[in-house]
Amino acid sequence: MKKVTMFACVAMTLVFALSSVAGELPALSDGHNSVLYGGSSFVKASGDTIDVMGPSGTYQGDFENAVCDASKGLPVGWTSYDITQPTVTHWSVSTINNDIAGISGNSMWCGDFIDACVAADSAWGYGNAWHDIVEFRKTVANPGVSTTVTVTATLFHDSEPGYDYTYLSYKMADAPYADLQSWDGAGTAAVNNSVTYLPGEYENGNEVVIMFRFKSDGGWSDGDCSWPTRGAANVDDVTVTVGATPYFDDFEAKGFGNWATAFPNGVGDYAQIWCGLEDVDPCNTNYSNQVAFIDNGLVVPGTNGSTCINWCYGPAGFIVTTTGGLAGPNEHLYNALESPVMPWPNATYDGIITAFNAYRHEDLTADAPGIFYTWSVRSADTDNSSGNGATVITNQPWLDRNFVYYGGPDYLRVINNVTDLMDAGRDEFQLQVTAYELGYAWGWDGDDGYPAPYFDNFNVKVFPVNGPSIVTRELDIANDNFPEIGVIDTGNLGAHSVRFDMANNISLAAHLRNDPGDTIVFDVVPVRSGSVLSGTPTLHWTMDQNPLFNPYRTSVYGAATSGTSLGTPAVGASGIPDPDARAFDLPDTGFFFPGDVIHYYIEAFDDVSGDIKAATSPADLTGYGDFSHPLAYNSSYIVHALPTLESDGFGGYKQPGLLFLNDFANRGGEAEWYGAFDNIGLLAGRDYDIYYTNGPSSGVGNGIGGRAAIGTISGYGDIVYTSGDLGVNTIANGDYDNDAGDDVGVLTQWLDLGGKDMFLTGDDLASDLAQAGTATLNFLQSYMGLSVFSNDVRPLIGGQATPTVKAIAGNGVITNISTWVAYGGCLGINTFDAVTPTGGGVRLAEFLDPNGLAGAYTFSAATKQTVGTSRVVSTPYDFMFIYNDPGAKAPAPLSARAQVLKDVLSHFGIDSNPGDVSDVPVPVAFSSKNYPNPFNPTTKIEFTMPKAGHLTLKIYNVRGELVRTLIDEVRAAGTDHVMWDGTSDLGSSVSSGVYFYEARYGDEVQVQKMALVK
Repeated sequence: MKKVTMFACVAMTLVFALSSVAGELPALSDGHNSVLYGGSSFVKASGDTIDVMGPSGTYQGDFENAVCDASKGLPVGWTSYDITQPTVTHWSVSTINNDIAGISGNSMWCGDFIDACVAADSAWGYGNAWHDIVEFRKTVANPGVSTTVTVTATLFHDSEPGYDYTYLSYKMADAPYADLQSWDGAGTAAVNNSVTYLPGEYENGNEVVIMFRFKSDGGWSDGDCSWPTRGAANVDDVTVTVGATPYFDDFEAKGFGNWATAFPNGVGDYAQIWCGLEDVDPCNTNYSNQVAFIDNGLVVPGTNGSTCINWCYGPAGFIVTTTGGLAGPNEHLYNALESPVMPWPNATYDGIITAFNAYRHEDLTADAPGIFYTWSVRSADTDNSSGNGATVITNQPWLDRNFVYYGGPDYLRVINNVTDLMDAGRDEFQLQVTAYELGYAWGWDGDDGYPAPYFDNFNVKVFPVNGPSIVTRELDIANDNFPEIGVIDTGNLGAHSVRFDMANNISLAAHLRNDPGDTIVFDVVPVRSGSVLSGTPTLHWTMDQNPLFNPYRTSVYGAATSGTSLGTPAVGASGIPDPDARAFDLPDTGFFFPGDVIHYYIEAFDDVSGDIKAATSPADLTGYGDFSHPLAYNSSYIVHALPTLESDGFGGYKQPGLLFLNDFANRGGEAEWYGAFDNIGLLAGRDYDIYYTNGPSSGVGNGIGGRAAIGTISGYGDIVYTSGDLGVNTIANGDYDNDAGDDVGVLTQWLDLGGKDMFLTGDDLASDLAQAGTATLNFLQSYMGLSVFSNDVRPLIGGQATPTVKAIAGNGVITNISTWVAYGGCLGINTFDAVTPTGGGVRLAEFLDPNGLAGAYTFSAATKQTVGTSRVVSTPYDFMFIYNDPGAKAPAPLSARAQVLKDVLSHFGIDSNPGDVSDVPVPVAFSSKNYPNPFNPTTKIEFTMPKAGHLTLKIYNVRGELVRTLIDEVRAAGTDHVMWDGTSDLGSSVSSGVYFYEARYGDEVQVQKMALVK
């Protein structure tokens, strides 16, 4: 969850022009696994791939030949610019909109001529990321006395509500703009406001400055056809009274009169090549040239530099500006790096994958500035080969997935399939990445900044595709849910309909409600050259029905257990259908009931002159309709209706006593949790229910508090919870400016019922609760019995990334296993919370010192708190990171993970069922490993394929350069291996050092680190 917003957020800056439905809020994302790609059964051959940018491409994707100094040093074709600095004005004197009441003849108009988006749209409007000023500036006769300035005018405003605003502002000496009034949406206003200048406050010593400003965010305007208007604003019949002297303008003379256009100061363009950048990633380092946005006072003269508070590993301690640079503290960094414009290499190749290395560091702690990184792409059909009209790439909108990315500190390889974001008939394209200070929109507005982000090693590949593109985000698909009535009423079973809703909250924060989208949304794009969609994209569903509710299935599907639903054009808040987005829905009443489980997929066809090809999302339909195990089918496309209610055979009803609450859904850990449940004989749907929070890093109101009421979860006696390695967006507090789901409220009410038990695990759960607000802090201290000392225990326990944990003798909870490992090692170091018991909390386990000795530290590695007759057990590391202790004297009959779970649940009174230990094999997952590691002279790389398919296995050095391609072909299902003897593709021996192998199977990619020691 996010920290409590400390101010009233008036306007939120969004991310570029988007492929998502217009009017949708931007979203946070920790990493790049928040997007789901569909596909066809076609698998491209390696020889069909063309490298456009990268080690073997035409264009340079790294910066090794660039100059590392204050001259910026960007390679030829690469450019950077300050998005906050406008270079043209959109204010003019015009007759446009003089049919509006109060606007007559000429007026000052902020707008531009933009092609109509729909028939009812005007031929003018406004664009994305505008900041336009028209100002009134007068010199006062006596700056030694105060002067009151009064403004009256008629204003017509027409902009996206909640995000794009017209302001009446003023400027005083050595101060940023200050706003007297603001307007959004469409309407006419009678402006009447005033400000008083005191001696010493006059601009330039003796001037008063009044201005009308219009400011739009990065998406949803006439410019991207997602919010049609008549232009941003008209101002007419303005009177500015300075002291006792009035100045009137009606603009009928066709000039600005006492007014003039002006440009705001931009924050600055800080993009520069840096060499030898330091980082705080314990697993990876890159001392080669990278692009960063560090404000050292030289790249952008006049800022005096931005110095660190805690994160001082940047050059001379300088960081990215958190104080608005040249524009002052009310503005925020938005700095772009753009690639060369690249020609499309083959008109018959329609697929494109982009990749780059990013060093990220934005932990979203209490004093964080919220400096994210983003990526986007654009393309142009310059010769009108598509028949849609020729386009110029510099006029094309930047497109992305509507995320801003946080996390780290670490290096990661960012890989995106952007095929669906390309224009039809495109013959050139371009990439963009940014450093974007947007944290203020969610309440992070601190100054404890970092030198990150850094960018390096860009790569672009194009390839042939065989069917339409189907893409969605985890937060745009269906989420698990509970009955809409908010209670379990066994006397009225037919009233328990469960809605089939999107994960995402589509309401603005100002609406003060959590409103999940009624439909799910997928972008379905015919990407093959000359293709069109064939037929209507379709949702296929099948349901494992709870027979208890069969008499009440009154929807159009009746008692059917499978069916289809046709997609419709998705319409956003503007009312304009998105040409690429399709909305899918299933009935909200008489269809889906507690205990039902749905599997679904999306199917679409395209047609190129009679050549019809299909694609599905997910691309792999293995396990569709197999309800025997939670991992039998792709978990993103499974929807649970809860609780699983059934007859007890004696005229009453029963349900599972345990709820598995996965607040890290589809990001990892499922195999570990379900493996442990299987090992101790607990079965899904009988012994425990499953609730997933889709897209959990985005915090969109779909946690347990966003879907359940106390009346629908009171039947559970126990809850087990996981938040993985998330540092924010864990247990939410219902803050409408952030995550609108009141998770902590529902869970607190549940525990207060008495006789309830909860097992909570998560690397940074405690530290997130500590910073997020009063309610979550109380939950941490009173219900978990914990106090947070630090959000990273590693430096406090001898630098151990994989400490051994030992159960405290006689702890009464974890009694059948003595030691285990909390694994937080490379490829990415986990930051486990350092917590101590408080308010009655009891330590159940401790961290051993590096020599394996107990008693060295007071931090708790497992804690129990008793609240009335309810009990809460927690660990400051996630359950998936519990590993076997290799130094244990005798192996336990169960894995350490399963044994810890069994002990905790046994303490809660849940007995495992040895006779029901699941014999359902967990579906084979794509995996890889190598050994020995480190190695000399040869290592064995073993891989497991869930089914036959195309596999590439490549070796890279720490600079991201390809060293050796070991496999690039179709391989059979099963486990196999390949040897690497430390040689390159040229046959030469490589030097000692760290290398990475990348194993790629379909959309799945695994990267592992290994060391060659000679």
